[in-house]
Amino acid sequence: MAVDEQGTPDARHAAPLAPLPDHRHVNTALWQELWRQHAHITTPLRERGLKCDIEFGLSAYIVRVQLPDDSHLIVSPPQEPSSDRTPGDPEGWIALHEPLDDQSSFVVFYDSAPTDDPRAVHRPEARNGGSVPPLIAAIDHHLAQLGLLPPPLAPADALHPPSPHSGAPPAHRP
Repeated sequence: MAVDEQGTPDARHAAPLAPLPDHRHVNTALWQELWRQHAHITTPLRERGLKCDIEFGLSAYIVRVQLPDDSHLIVSPPQEPSSDRTPGDPEGWIALHEPLDDQSSFVVFYDSAPTDDPRAVHRPEARNGGSVPPLIAAIDHHLAQLGLLPPPLAPADALHPPSPHSGAPPAHRP
């Protein structure tokens, strides 16, 4: 489908993606454009095997993510007040978990939406604004805590060379 070809530049070489949603809107130009505008969120989540869809929330489009335990994540820009920004490019992101056992309650685990309210609770992620990498990292962390994803490799661990006892060949010295 054309909508998947517009994901990441190296989509042919990446890990298999979770399937696209299966509903009548998938073939509409509007849904495909919204999917393209949210690909920077849906693609990393689909690489983790998570099924995603685009829906209309209260006043903006949201990404709904189905989890392996049949609960859901909702990733969205702030819904109120509405914004004139392009879908997929908000001033901040809110990530909610909708537990399976109580679909009337949501657990907010990430909120990078800016606020001018001096009484608002300090949220360290507010400095991230609309940046997606910290959002995806927060989703990974939340899902790992729930046992729904393996813990992500810490970036610092990836930068350390193998130890001399790891079986790696010794470095050649002149």
